[in-house]
Order: sequence, then structure tokens, then C-alpha cells
Amino acid sequence: MAQDPHAPPVTNAKRIADLYRRHAEELTRYLSRHLPCPDQATDLVQELFARLLSLKQPGPPIRHERGFLFASAKHLATEIRHSPKWQTGVEGDEGAEAVTENSPLSPEQALEQRRTADALLQTIGELPPRCREVFILHKFDGLSYAHIARHLDISHSSVEKHMARALAACRQQLLDEHR
Repeated sequence: MAQDPHAPPVTNAKRIADLYRRHAEELTRYLSRHLPCPDQATDLVQELFARLLSLKQPGPPIRHERGFLFASAKHLATEIRHSPKWQTGVEGDEGAEAVTENSPLSPEQALEQRRTADALLQTIGELPPRCREVFILHKFDGLSYAHIARHLDISHSSVEKHMARALAACRQQLLDEHR
């Protein structure tokens, strides 16, 4: 039986992970030429794909995926010029290590970072929908647990449980990758 070309993909997360693998490097190069701080390009590409993953309903298939991604990236680049979150450089987070501008990555380190980001993006994409949504709202959009609970009309405890599950999945992915 032939599959309907307008039917939604089997999983949106796998489709987005495939788009990331095919276009992330090119988008990063493009953005690094169009941002006040070229080092933000990688973060912005990850933000773009995280937003795609956070969509509750993926909508109809996109005919010109590459064009859509570049237009979206350009829009985000414009958005960050007006956002304090992006203007301050590296954001503090528990356990995060800040990389200074004076310590460029070697090609091996960059490749390792890219593989880790790919693996984490896939892990996030494979989370249950509500768990993924809570994780993205907190980690990428910076919303508090209380705000997420109100926004999604769930309890604070549910937000905590979803975050614990998401963080455990990411932690396990990192442990598996470094074995």
C-alpha cells in the first residue's frame, strides 16, 4: 500500500534530527556571517531545531525544507539582536562550563561537540511529547517550573517529574556516549 505523501511523518523527532544532520553545519556557517558574535551561530542553530521539536503539531510537510530553515534562521538572528538572553553571551546554568572566546575548539573537539549535540537532540526528540515540551520550555525558553505549570495547566510536581525524566534521559545518553 502506497503511503500518502501528505501524511505526517512516522515521528517528527526523527524527521527533525535528519534535517539537523543535513543542514546544521551549513546553517551555522551562514549565521556566523550574519551575527554580531559569530560564536553564537551554533547556539542559534540548536535553538532553531529545539523550537521545531517543541511544536505540538508539526503541520503539513514543508516542500522546500532548506529554504524554510534558512528563513527561520534569519528570523532568529534578527530576534536575538533584540533579546537580552542572547546579548549577554554564555548563559549561566547549573553545571554548565563557560567556554571563553580565547579557547577555540580543535577540529576533533568540534566534531565531538557536534556528535554530542546530535545525540542529545535525538534523545530530546524521542522523549514523550509532554516531557519534551516541559524540557524545552525550561531549558531553551528559560521558563520557570511555576510558569510552565500555569502555561500547560499541569501541577508543579508534574513539571518536576517531566524535568527529572528528561534530564535522566540526557544524562544517560551522555554516559552511554562516553563509554
